Amino acid sequence: MDQGEYVVIYNPTGQEIDISDFILTDLEGEFEIPGGTILYPGLKYHIRLPADGIQLSNSGDEVILLDNTLRMVDCVIYGSSEYEGEGWQGSMLGSASEERIFRRFYLDRDTDTAYEWLPLREYYRGQSDFMPSPRSFSGEVTVFVSPDCSLEILQKEIRSASVLRVNVYLFESQDIEREVIDLLNRGGIVYILIEGSPVGGISDSEVKILRHIIEKGGEVRFSNDSLYRLNHAKYALIDSDTIILGSENWNSGGYPPDGSIGNRGWGVVIRDGEIYHDMSSIFEHDWAQGIKVSPSDLPQGSKSDTDEPDDRIGYEVFEAKNINGEFTANMIIGPDNSLHYETIIETINSAEKTLYIEQAYIRKDWRNDENPYLQSAINAAMQGVEVKVLLDSMWYNTNEENDNDELCNYLNNLASQENLNLEARLVRRDGISKIHNKGVIVDGQRVLISSINWNKHSPTYNREVGIIIENPELAAYYTEVFLYDWNLGRTETKLSKTIINPLIVAVMILLTASMIYLIKQWMGKSGK
Repeated sequence: MDQGEYVVIYNPTGQEIDISDFILTDLEGEFEIPGGTILYPGLKYHIRLPADGIQLSNSGDEVILLDNTLRMVDCVIYGSSEYEGEGWQGSMLGSASEERIFRRFYLDRDTDTAYEWLPLREYYRGQSDFMPSPRSFSGEVTVFVSPDCSLEILQKEIRSASVLRVNVYLFESQDIEREVIDLLNRGGIVYILIEGSPVGGISDSEVKILRHIIEKGGEVRFSNDSLYRLNHAKYALIDSDTIILGSENWNSGGYPPDGSIGNRGWGVVIRDGEIYHDMSSIFEHDWAQGIKVSPSDLPQGSKSDTDEPDDRIGYEVFEAKNINGEFTANMIIGPDNSLHYETIIETINSAEKTLYIEQAYIRKDWRNDENPYLQSAINAAMQGVEVKVLLDSMWYNTNEENDNDELCNYLNNLASQENLNLEARLVRRDGISKIHNKGVIVDGQRVLISSINWNKHSPTYNREVGIIIENPELAAYYTEVFLYDWNLGRTETKLSKTIINPLIVAVMILLTASMIYLIKQWMGKSGK
């Protein structure tokens, strides 16, 4: 048991509840709630531990609430507990750990299982709990893709801005830096929230860019890594009504100069007050938790600048498109609601005709659990939906066991065995450097645009941001781009990754030559 542990009893109803003489137990100790305790609607009753023999074990235990007649009210079972009594069935929640909180996410359901506790969602003390409601709005939305037109759109938005608030994982683009500095020079306000410990470290170019922005009057903060493993979001808030978000970092891969090769990614610009308000609340929460950075606080860059991208001449270019119409949007905030059943999982489950998935990579299993996004896609195929899965083919996504090429083989073999309308391909990187996208298109109606990778780490531990947006014209735009990439792809059939050492090859050739020589010598002697 760790210091500071507690149990909270919450009243989600509209009526007061008398919890006098209710008993909390872990089957080893009991705590009786004092008489005269009334729990009013929406309020909580806290019990600090240890209390009357209740000392919860991190490895596994039971938390059971009984009423004053010893009738089961609720319980939660976690870790290695072998509990088989009333109130719980099926698998347990995972093990406890420092700062982790087990909480019921669905207060209107009680299946006596882990379902309403979201077993794959690990909630930690101090994390946000944003659950934005779906929004319907009329207006104009701009859709764009990388590498074709992403820089052009971002430049246009920054040039029209007075206040720019950015949350991004990487900022290494000198083209974007120039726009930000111009904004500061004309009296604009700039706030940059950025990951202070990206995988591989901060690059030399990013250090120079951040220092320049600070010196010109912008404010930079590193995200608080005690709350989230990585700040992996990629969005900007402009003035008081505009959001630009997508799958790409602010570097030459995600926002390459016109006519240059870069990543395949999706992005969107939305102008709506309610959605802006939702995103602004998230930014302000993370900004308040951030660590202010001065030029002297910036670390020494740990990796060299990104190479200039190659020309993209001769490949089809998709221009950005302004779409006017009716939209429905659902913000995805990781880890707050990224694993809730009503967001990405429900969107995939809702597919009736087509499900198109374009991802940098997908992991088949999340440690000891199924990948819920992938399993939902497979279930859709089992229900007769046409499912296409397009993955990146860069060496680092295909050189290990159980990565993209093995996943393609798995899905294609499953499709053959079960006679499913399911196919997976690795992209042929003609005109793009790699797939960095994290997108889904459902039934030509709904599109997921996000920063969320399909591994356990991304939606469970990172700060991520995405949006599920419904509009047929918008979906048609991304579908056209997806099918272009799809038709360039290849079905992976490689079964092994045996790497032959050149020295071994040389020795084998030498041995073969020696054997042939000896055989000829023997045959010559035999013929005399």
